Amino acid sequence: MTTTAIAIALVATACSPAGSGGSASSSCEEEYTIGFSHPASEASAVKVVKEAAVAHAKELGCVTVLLDNTSGMNLETQRSTLESWVTQKVDAIVVLPVDPAALENLREKAQGQGTKWLTYVAGNPEEDGTVGFDNQSAGEDMAAYLEQWIAEKHPEGDISAAVTTATPLPSIQPRVLPAIDLLEKAGIDVVSQQDCAAQDCGLQLAEDALRAHPDLRVFIGLNDDAALGALRAFQNAKIDLDETFIAGFDGAEEALVSLQDKTGYTASSAIPSVELGASVVDNALAAITGDGDAGKQTPMFLVTPADSDEIAELLKAYTTFGG
Repeated sequence: MTTTAIAIALVATACSPAGSGGSASSSCEEEYTIGFSHPASEASAVKVVKEAAVAHAKELGCVTVLLDNTSGMNLETQRSTLESWVTQKVDAIVVLPVDPAALENLREKAQGQGTKWLTYVAGNPEEDGTVGFDNQSAGEDMAAYLEQWIAEKHPEGDISAAVTTATPLPSIQPRVLPAIDLLEKAGIDVVSQQDCAAQDCGLQLAEDALRAHPDLRVFIGLNDDAALGALRAFQNAKIDLDETFIAGFDGAEEALVSLQDKTGYTASSAIPSVELGASVVDNALAAITGDGDAGKQTPMFLVTPADSDEIAELLKAYTTFGG
């Protein structure tokens, strides 16, 4: 989109619908279609990011955002959706691939016909841009907070820990690797380390770990959903939550409410979902037009029960977009 076209779009929002299956206004000098595929659509934080992207496109005008409903990291569903977008020759695709190698042929076909290919969190040397956040610094912040907690609560290291991972997505692993390193250096056994990004598996992993290791007091989820499942397991086991460290990433609504109400969750490394959703559109437009930063990252920040103002601000996104 040219600068002039964007200026026209900004004043034409009233007649420029956007969203899954939507269409841009006939008054637009240029119209753009962006596909956004995230393979964990069931996650509340992801729902907010998607709806925020659609809302931002509507605000800009002349931009349509198509959404993928893939859930449970299902590769075949994601591939089918991406194939349809490539066939439609959309202007840009933003994707967090379940299996990057399995989608390389689609990337090559898309870029060969002029569709820009941006990755969401997962980097690709052939990408035209990226949308994401700094998992490394988020993981380091979480590890630093855990280190303080261990020094205060269990300086002798007389507990065990569990961590969930996502080994098919190595770009996300830096969220939890610093905590794993810290636990090992502190002499705290990591008794469970398995892939999990949903409440059901988080609950099951925590229940299994608690049965085998009654001294389990630390559970760090790859995301908040996994950690929230673990929180239920600790609650069901009637463990004193003042003596546990249960934390995750993303700033999911239920996690933020638990932090706000002080019902057992310890911390979340939160992503400003509205800002991230806007960057899905802005970064894609930058890749399409060559005007702007196609790799702008959204900062994450740690929130604990002490951060009431920040938590209230993050929860507004769920009120607005219904995650």
